[in-house]
Parts: sequence; C-alpha cells; structure tokens
Amino acid sequence: MNVNKKDFEPQFGNFRELMKYRVREILIVSSLYDAFVLEEDGGLSERILSEFMGLNLQFIPRVHRVSTAEDALTDIKDKHFDLVITMTRLSDMNVIEFGRRVKELKPDMPVILLSYEWVETGLLVKLRKTRAIDKVFYWSGDTRILLAIIKYVEDAHNVDNDIKQGVQVILVIEDSPRFFSLFLPIIYTEIMTQTRLLISEGVNDLHRQLRMRARPKILMAETYEEGMEIFEKYKNNLLGVISDLRYPREGKIDEEAGFRFAKKIKEEITDLPFLLQSSSVSNEEVANRGLDFINKNSQNLLHELHQFILSNFGFGDFVFKDATGREIARAENLSEFERVVQYVPAESLLFHARKNHISIWLRARTEFECAEKLRPVKVSDFKDIEELRSYIRQSIQGLITRNQLGVIGDFGPSKFDSQNAFIKLGNGSLGGKARGIAFLNTLLAKTALSEKFQEVEIRTPSTFVICSGVFEEFLRKNALQEFSISETSNDVIAEKFMAADLPARIVNDLRTLLGKINFPIAVRSSSLLEDSQSLPFAGLYSTYMLPNNHPEIEVRLKQICDAVKLVFASVFYKSPKEYVKNTSFRTEEEKMAVIIQQIVGQVHNERIYPVVSGVAQSYNYYPFSHMDPDDGVVEMALGLGVTITDGGKTYRFSPKYPEMPPPFSSAADFLKKSQSHFYALDLSNNGVKINRDEKFSLVKLPLAEAESDGTHYYVASTFSGEDNAIRDTIAIDGPRVITFAGLLKYKIVPLPEILNEILKVGRDSFGCHVEIEFALNLFNDKQEKPVFYLLQIRPMVTGRESVEISMEDIEPADVLCMSVHSMGNAVFKDLYDLVYVDPATFDLAKTQLIAQEVGELNKTFIAENRNYILIGFGRWGTSDPWLGIPLEWHQMSRARLVVEANLGNFKIEPSLGSHFFHNLTSLGLGYFHIANSSSNEFILWDWLKEQPVYRETKYVKHLRFPGPLQVKIDARGARGVILKP
Repeated sequence: MNVNKKDFEPQFGNFRELMKYRVREILIVSSLYDAFVLEEDGGLSERILSEFMGLNLQFIPRVHRVSTAEDALTDIKDKHFDLVITMTRLSDMNVIEFGRRVKELKPDMPVILLSYEWVETGLLVKLRKTRAIDKVFYWSGDTRILLAIIKYVEDAHNVDNDIKQGVQVILVIEDSPRFFSLFLPIIYTEIMTQTRLLISEGVNDLHRQLRMRARPKILMAETYEEGMEIFEKYKNNLLGVISDLRYPREGKIDEEAGFRFAKKIKEEITDLPFLLQSSSVSNEEVANRGLDFINKNSQNLLHELHQFILSNFGFGDFVFKDATGREIARAENLSEFERVVQYVPAESLLFHARKNHISIWLRARTEFECAEKLRPVKVSDFKDIEELRSYIRQSIQGLITRNQLGVIGDFGPSKFDSQNAFIKLGNGSLGGKARGIAFLNTLLAKTALSEKFQEVEIRTPSTFVICSGVFEEFLRKNALQEFSISETSNDVIAEKFMAADLPARIVNDLRTLLGKINFPIAVRSSSLLEDSQSLPFAGLYSTYMLPNNHPEIEVRLKQICDAVKLVFASVFYKSPKEYVKNTSFRTEEEKMAVIIQQIVGQVHNERIYPVVSGVAQSYNYYPFSHMDPDDGVVEMALGLGVTITDGGKTYRFSPKYPEMPPPFSSAADFLKKSQSHFYALDLSNNGVKINRDEKFSLVKLPLAEAESDGTHYYVASTFSGEDNAIRDTIAIDGPRVITFAGLLKYKIVPLPEILNEILKVGRDSFGCHVEIEFALNLFNDKQEKPVFYLLQIRPMVTGRESVEISMEDIEPADVLCMSVHSMGNAVFKDLYDLVYVDPATFDLAKTQLIAQEVGELNKTFIAENRNYILIGFGRWGTSDPWLGIPLEWHQMSRARLVVEANLGNFKIEPSLGSHFFHNLTSLGLGYFHIANSSSNEFILWDWLKEQPVYRETKYVKHLRFPGPLQVKIDARGARGVILKP
C-alpha cells in the first residue's frame, strides 16, 4: 500500500483544543499543618507546577488556604475557585453543612472531602444522597492522591470535548473511598509515566507540551447504573475497565454487579481489558468467566494492579509474546518498535494483531490517528503475514517521520546543587519525617523565633532526602517486593537488601554529596506513613549513625549506601508488619524516603554528642501538682536522644514550670531514678562495617566521661549524703545527678521559653497537639553562641477525648484493675484473654527472657486471631532491660490494653517520649500505669492467682475466661478500669 503525502504532515495542532478546563485556583479548608502537608511534600505545588508548565498553560495553579468553614464561604462568595478541598474536621461547621452551603453559593463548584480516617458507610450514604460533597477521598500520606483528585475533577469537565480528538477513557467502578483512593494514584502514576516517556521521545518543547494534553481520562462510577451510563456514552473511546464485584445496583448492594457489568459490555467489545477486584470470590471462578482478577486481600494488591495496567492498557514497553504468553522481545519506544517488528516471528505478530494490542499501545501513547488506522485492519485483509508486517512497519515509520518533520530536537541538562540546607535527591515523596523537618524550616523562616531569642542560634541541621521514588525503583529493579512481603526473618531480609544494588543515578548523587560534606550523619527513615497525624510508625524503622570520616570517599559511599538499603529493608521487618496489621493499611502501601541528616554535637575524645537532647510535647498526659495538661511536658537527657526514644532514664519537667522538680519521694529516690549513662557516636573507627544493629556505631558511657569532657557543668548537680539533698553544683564531691539546673533554674540559655514558644507555634500550625525533638549545643567558649537544633516535629495523637466514657455505673466489686494514670478513650468488650507477668517469679535480671515468652504467646494469639490484655512490671518496650521488659512491637501486636505496674521497690516512671509509647497510643490501644496500690489504683493479684491458668511459661501466665473482660478508659479523667468477666 502506498504512503499518502498527508502522513508526513504535522498532526499536533488538534491537541491545542484539549484540556480546556483546568483547575487554576484551589481552596483548601484545613489546619495550618494539613495545608503544609498538602502543599510542601513535593506533592501539590511541585507536581502541579511541573505538570501545568509542561502543558504550556498561561496560569500556574494557586493554592489558597483557610482554617475555618466561615472564612472559606466568605472567600468562595467573593473570589473565583475551581476546586474546594476540605478536610474532615472543621472547627466551626459539619462538613455536610459546609458542602451544602458551598453548593448554594456556587452550584457547579467541585467539593472534595479528604479524610484521614475511615469514613463510615452511613456517612457515605448520606453524602451521596445530599450531593453536598462530590467525592470522598482517603488520605494515607501518599501525596499522589492530591494530583489524582485534581485530575479527576479536570477529567470530568474535559472528557466530552477531548474524546472528539481521540482521547481515551478508563472507567473505574468502585464504591469504597478507601479502595479508589488506592487505585487512582496508581493509575495516574502510570499515565504520568507514559507522559514522561512521551517527553523523552518528543523532539522539541512544543511537541512535548501538546502530547501531554492527550493523556487518557479516568471516569469513576459508584453504582451499576452510573457505570453503564459512562460505558454507553464513551464506549468508542474506552481503553479498559477496573471494577469491583460488589456495589449498588437498582438501589441495593448487588453481590455480582461486577459480573453482570462485565458480561454486558463484553457482548459489545469482546477484546476490552476488564479487571475485576473482590475479596469474596476465587481466582478460578473469575477466570472461568474470562476476566482478569485481583483479590483485594492480596498483600501485593498494588503491585498486581500495576502489572495489569502495564499489560493491558498499553502503558510501558510493548512486549512481543507468543500465544502461550512467553516474552519474545520488547520495544520501549516507536523507533524500537519499528525495528523489532521486522524480525518477530509471524505467530507473535498474528497474536497481537488479532487482539488489537498494537492499536491499544498507540492509543495509550496518544498516537490516536495511527491507532485508529490500525484498529479496524484485519489479518484477512492481507494476502499473507509479511504484507501485514510491511503495513504495520510503514504505518509506524510514517508516524515517526510525521512527528519529526520540520522540528529541531532539544537537550535539557540538569544540575545538582548541594549547598542548600534541605535538599531532595530523586523523585517521589519526602515522607512524613522529612516533611516535618521541611515544615520546621518553614516555621523558622516565617516566624521571628531567632529575633526573639537573639542569644541563641535556632535552626535545623543540614538535611538531605532521598525521595520515595528511589525506594520504589530499588524494589522493582531488584525484584524485592513479593519476597519482602512474604519473608518473616529480619536477618534474611536485611541480607537480601544489602546484596541488592541501588539505582546508579542515586549512587552517583550520593558520591557527589559526600564530596561536599564532612560531618557525621544520621541515615534515618522517612516513610509516607511515618509521623502522620493518624499513625506515627515511631521507631519501627531503622536509623543508622555514621562517622563519615574515612579519607577515601568510596569507603564512605559504601557505608551510606549500605545504611540506606537497611533503612529500606526495615519496612519489611516483623514489627512494622505487625503494626500495620492493626491499621487499615497494608505493608505494600508503604513507601520509604530516607533522610541523611547532620548529627549535631561537639567532639570530645573521638566521640560526638550534644550536651542536651530532648522530646517536648504540647500535651502532658500526666500532670502533677497545679500543672494543666496543656502546659506540656519535656523529657531531656545528656548526650544523643537514643536514651529518650528507647525508654531510658530521663529528666521530665513542664516548660511552663521549669523549676518544679519531678515528684520524687526523696533526694535519694531522685538519685536512683536519674540518668546514669549517655550515648555518643564513636568517631574512632572510620572504617566501620554497617550491620543491622542500629547501635553498632554508638558508645554507651558513664556520667564520669561527661564530667571529663566538661559537659557536666551545664546539666549536673550533686547528691549530698550528709543532708540527703541535691546541690546545684559539681564543685563538691558526691554522686552526680542530671537535673539540668543550669538551664532550668539559672537560665544559662532560655530553654524553657524557647520550648514554650515553639510548642505554641507548632500547635497553632498543626491544629492539634505536637511533639518535637531537639538538641542543644553549649560551648565552653563564651564567645560562641549556643545552638538550638530542631530535629523533628510531629502531631500527637490526641482528640479522641470528645466521646465521653461513663464510669458512674461501675460496681467496686466488679473491678479487677483500676488506674488513675491511663491513656486512651475507649470501651473494649471483646477481650477474653489476659496475659500477665507473674509477680511471684518476676526477676529483673530475666526481663529479656520474659519478653521472649510474651512474644511466643503473642504468636498463638496471631494464629487464633484473638486479642488480649497485657500486664507487666516497669516499662514495656524499653531497650534497657533493667527498666522493664524489652519487648519489640511484633512480640505484643495483639495486645489491646497494656498495663505497666510497680512491684515492691521496683518503681519506674512511664517514658512518655519513647517510640514504643507513641505507637501504642496512636493505634487507639489502651494504657494503664499502676504507680502505687491504693483504693484508686490497684490490680487484684489475689483474684488473678485464683483463676485457672490456660497457658503458662516460667515467668508468664495466660488466663482465658468464658465471658469477656470489659475495659473502660475515660481520657478526660485519665481513669481506666478492667471489669471482671
């Protein structure tokens, strides 16, 4: 067949008419911190900016934010917006009422509800009926959902115009916000991947800009009727369907709606890709109906969805296969396709031609004219396979020639700059922890903290972030995803990850970075979910501290690469996996970014540590004397903050009343419970080998070492045995006590005032209580200004106190355990099991063995799918076995109430700043602390001893009752009870 002269004419002009409607003005109704998360996490602003600039549009979208519904309504009335995004909790109005009032002002205004929490079915039904909210999306920390929301709104507006130019449509039928919030970012990511591929093939800016306008549209339906209406209207442009099995049909939930829909449309378009998703049918049953299938309970759900899209929607490489599905060859772009199609076997060419795979691939790549030219062509139209091969090849050649005719190619080099204080490496999200650091930088830039405290330098450490896209590429290229989900051994996972290769691009970037920095560094996790407002994942992922002082850069490069790989590996360790099972997420949803952060401190005798590390919270769960919970609380320690986060001995005070000492019974008691050692980073071994032990590079030192270093002066006092008193000096002989008197009483640095100010600003910005990590460097040279470092900020998980739990109907005779130091706000009615450390056999020297025994019992609860109450002595989850029982998270993952009790002279204060404690409260689990046995606080040990034992180990007993133990926790009064069955 002859090539028409028209084949050589540029065909890009018709794309100018695409995507006429764009979201240019966005109004976000949220707290300050929510707005920062949406705008600054490499998500909204950056993604929209690059996308809109690439589309050659005149206006870049702007994001406006207000904190209240009334402010939003005022702005909507007076200003123009294209999209309103509201978070679930508005301080002054119900979201349904807000959506209704927006629609009264602007009936066509899209209003999207973005929720951190699971949206109840009843509320969803109400939202659909009222139409006050156009769509509900679920926020899991993945910023791609924001891009998906905007694209969803634009697609709904543009589809009718754009399909006239050949733009394709993907139909998603799903009535669960939870699941379509998972699917849409994945689908849009694949579309953007395809767009980036087109950019690489584009021969100049104009070509790239116009091609980007022709991406497939995604349309959503939540009922059978909505789906059928979309199908009938756009079936000639339909690229494929992704459908749930169970959703509303004729006003009721139809258990087989997906099957009915598939049968109906397959009668009209037999080769249309159709993916069915369900958790209630088998793969075999779906396969018998000739459909592709993904089980919603699959641990690799997103991976399987990704594979379906690549295989059926024409995205990615064109993979030439034979009739059995065996891969023969692949083509990344049009040029490679034209080359490969010359020699692939006739059987493969026939296989793809008969199923319209070539046309589908071209349509997904926005080559609509060529796709429509090839789609109606039948194999029977040609005398033999070679004539068909020639026709396909000539069509592709003509397409390539037409795309290149009369234009000049571009080259765009990139530049890596390492001079900024906060630098991103790679693509993707910053992750929660890095997002918090970035937010701190914003706070410091926009507030007058430094001006208010001129005697102190306030800043964040130099920070570099390997974004989450590197993690995804690392898993994909090394085929680690499925292995890591199924493997249960932490050591095996770590070994496998260490043997894998990081992407060459990031290795080169790290080499460049190490050429510019010479200070010790911490390689820290920063996952999508970590430090989020609903789930902190605190301390579950790895952190490694490196001296970074070897003279050979390649040695330092290997150290940092190994540390990064082990942080990646920690996503799949036992404790994070068990933690995730207590949430609505799955492990494969987690994406890991990595922070490389300067370790702050001063060098003393080949080790480095700060004088002060601390964790400050704006809410104090355990106030005493005349303190109020909103006065906040601080835990501080000498040296690195590992002492605090691991649940070690610390000094606790309220920043509002810094001179008020902790409520110890005596000076001797103060000495006993005071910090006795500290951590520093060892700089003497510059060739240290990285291993899974996070403390491999740290040294644990007695307080006497700090005194020889000269750092004791700022933080220590002395116990005087003569008069049983604490003296605020180290000029006399006696045991040293870490009291921080120089800072809290004598104000060498206005530390309490700085903390109060930062907590206030943080709380106002987040719209909730916050926790910050900090460090303070103090210098013997009085000419050198002290430096206060903000290391991290995260929201505290409070706010469940709004539901009042009544304690009035409790009979004293029914109470097994009572605490006036409880946390949580809940009623548990389905706990039939209680596990407790036997006080008769408890041995502080055997706490590691006790942790193992509890862990073994926990495995049985996992296997039986049962939950339980856990009672023990000292601190659960501490890293110091002399302060309690050093459980890891996976060893108590099925516990729903955790009780820490004192026993005799073994009395330990709870560690509110520990990672273990933070995760426990964030999951909504209950917590009791039993300080002293009294009428208000007790455990009926004698009653427990009388109960039949269901299982027993040397130190731990398991009781199972025929009826449930009821737990009530009232957050407002910090009271909690366990009622007998």
